[in-house]
Amino acid sequence: MEKRHSHVHGCTHCACNNPVLNILKDAIFGPENLAKMKSEAGQKTTSQQPQTLMISGGTILPMTGGLTDPVDAIGIAGGKVVVTGDSNTVSTYMTQNYPGYQTKQLTGTQTLLPGLIEPHVHIVPTAIMTDWIDVSPFNGQDLLSTYNLTTVGTTINNNLPRITGYVILGRGLDPSLMPFVQVNGVNELQTIDNSVLDNINSKKSMMLLSASMHTLYLNTKALNYVYNNSSAVRAIYASASDYIQATQGQLQEEAEMTPALTVIKAQITAMSTNVYSYLTSLFQLANSRGVTFMYDAALSANFEGLLSKYLKINQALVRIGGALLCSDQNDANGLGNYTPPAEYQPVYYGHVKLVSDGSNQGLTGYQSTAYLCDPPDNTGIFNFPQVGIPPSTIPPDYETLITTVVADKGWPLMVHANGDLAVTFAIEAYQNALSNYNGPVLRNRIEHCSLITIDQLATMQQMGVSPSFLIGHVGYWGYAFSQVIFGQKAQMLDLCNSALAAGLRITLHSDNEVSPLGPLRMMEQSITRIMEEDTTNNEVLNVAECLTPEQALVAVTYDAAWQCYADQWVGSLNPGYYADFVILGKDPLTLTSQSTYMQMRNIQVLETWLGGVQVYTA
Repeated sequence: MEKRHSHVHGCTHCACNNPVLNILKDAIFGPENLAKMKSEAGQKTTSQQPQTLMISGGTILPMTGGLTDPVDAIGIAGGKVVVTGDSNTVSTYMTQNYPGYQTKQLTGTQTLLPGLIEPHVHIVPTAIMTDWIDVSPFNGQDLLSTYNLTTVGTTINNNLPRITGYVILGRGLDPSLMPFVQVNGVNELQTIDNSVLDNINSKKSMMLLSASMHTLYLNTKALNYVYNNSSAVRAIYASASDYIQATQGQLQEEAEMTPALTVIKAQITAMSTNVYSYLTSLFQLANSRGVTFMYDAALSANFEGLLSKYLKINQALVRIGGALLCSDQNDANGLGNYTPPAEYQPVYYGHVKLVSDGSNQGLTGYQSTAYLCDPPDNTGIFNFPQVGIPPSTIPPDYETLITTVVADKGWPLMVHANGDLAVTFAIEAYQNALSNYNGPVLRNRIEHCSLITIDQLATMQQMGVSPSFLIGHVGYWGYAFSQVIFGQKAQMLDLCNSALAAGLRITLHSDNEVSPLGPLRMMEQSITRIMEEDTTNNEVLNVAECLTPEQALVAVTYDAAWQCYADQWVGSLNPGYYADFVILGKDPLTLTSQSTYMQMRNIQVLETWLGGVQVYTA
């Protein structure tokens, strides 16, 4: 489990609100460090001209109108789709308009689809923390077969820093996916404190960031190091032993994390200077999983500037849009009026983003009732509390903030809401804001929207607010939720099928790097809803909420583009749209049994194309 002491409202973290980058943004993105960042230029876009090509054979699913009807052939030229249909029609059109075009023949089960879309990721934070040791529970897109303190210790001690004086830095530590611990006959999550980390390595200072980003875990040597080098900590604690005893190596939220991260500021900023090559690696990984479009769910001016500079000197491997992170009323007041993107521009803004609570698996999602596991009486954290307002009542200032963004400034909004009370507050705030809004229809969203009721989905449909589900909550964490964290309440998780039945358009996202990139894996988890941590039983979490393969495919292509204000360019292969597509070794819609669904994430991505340029080949 995470820290036992009572949570303090405000500042809760998640992938949308990375504490490392929040605390050290002036150092990491300062002029001096930006100048040191190594801009390894890749192949320029201008050096690879879009191909003029007719593709036929195999299975071609352009997803026109969100339908899965196949066509015989597709023609591309000038980086865009120019024609689809039967082979004779496409051949005739290409001959008349693009003589000398090349041909490409798909064979057997090879399948061409629109490029897959990740509608909620965190690009720059993922890249900047690449050099931190990965102590997450993932091996690729699968859970590690064994994930416990022993395996984490082995990973750490096999990857110790080579630079003298560097602290061991790890990311993605997830107690919720370690074996449960029996406490007084009750299953609890694994406790991690300084003593536990001392058993891994007591000789080198160690700091491990939890997957929820809610807690920074330190061993005893690191606690002593922070105390000796932080006047802020010494002003609070009379001795290092007092600091150790009070925190037990579990530093929570920015107030406690800031001193620890500040004393290793030089190390973290130095590790960020390779960010350009790490961005390339991240985009190449995305391409290898069929992704051609990534929507960053918490863009800042620093992130936008870094990505824009990267794209000026490197070949674009994916298209990028995102949401502008709004932290408070001042940010909302400073927004300009919204203009929908008319033409694709790299790193365009489609939404404003608001983070209302934390992470359910990190025990910080804001709940109406306490989590079943320790710490006792914990209902999580809400980021916009108001003095004198009961916890179960939506704060008026929160409603005002959302009304400012939506009704006054006219911006589409993405509200991060994980806990059931956070979701309730988001819906209530949207109702208030939209009652005061008279502009064009907005594609407002609730991110994660993890714990929700069917009645609430109906309300969302009436308002035109759509959900984007972090479907890994079911596939990866479903067992922990059902057994330890929530119990029966876990049946409320990610009601995908009910959302569609209510008339909503839904998407699936990874929240990378909370869970691995991979729309095919996300499709699989929405279709099977198998709780993968329980490797013995393949138990399904709420079978009524399973999607069909066709519904899942729409969620990662056509509707994902719509949610991200990109449906005029991508998400389907209509004539005039970008020639962004993927060629798979097998049609995912042909997997028709539970056993074959569990192989959907393993379908081979043979080729990925962006604007008629091949950016990945197996």
